[in-house]
Amino acid sequence: MSFFDDTQKLGLVLLIVGVLSIISAIFMIVCGFVDLFDITIGDEPLDGSDKTIYCVVGGIGSLIGGIIYFLYAKQVRSGAISAKIDVLATYVRTVGVVYLITHIFAAAATAAIGEVAAGIIAAIVGIIIALIIIFIAGKVNDGGSHKIIWILLVIAFILMLIVSILSCLSIVGIIEGICGVLIALFMLGFLFDGEVKSQMGM
Repeated sequence: MSFFDDTQKLGLVLLIVGVLSIISAIFMIVCGFVDLFDITIGDEPLDGSDKTIYCVVGGIGSLIGGIIYFLYAKQVRSGAISAKIDVLATYVRTVGVVYLITHIFAAAATAAIGEVAAGIIAAIVGIIIALIIIFIAGKVNDGGSHKIIWILLVIAFILMLIVSILSCLSIVGIIEGICGVLIALFMLGFLFDGEVKSQMGM
């Protein structure tokens, strides 16, 4: 079995991403109470209670998302989710759910500091995108023929690979960048697996 065929190795990479997401969320919440760096919305820097509300609300959403991602990673790592097509479908679904939660909380944080219109627009856009991702996930392993879905996923993971490679060029983003590269390569490998392609009607 090659490295990129081993779903449990993928689970380890996903666990690292999950832990980093949780740490990042906690850091954001802490920033609401400790002046570690400036946060700017539009051209205006946030301070005082606005900064606290923004960081805490947004951070809680990110924390919930990080925990969901971590729990999915544990299932893959333990082998509870092992079939490649199920790992693929559940990953896409998890991304959709996490995207939904984090963007709703981020929109609420934006509205809470007085940017109500921007918050509402962000929430609507976030919900629509998340629901599309979740819909696509449901089609991956439903046994139907989904050639367009397969092509969209290939494009999405190629873009993820490119963005992750660019992240590796930054010292700050190198760990997440490497993890992103590995996840993208795993998912692309699964998509081009003969059994997965057959199950998706390719």
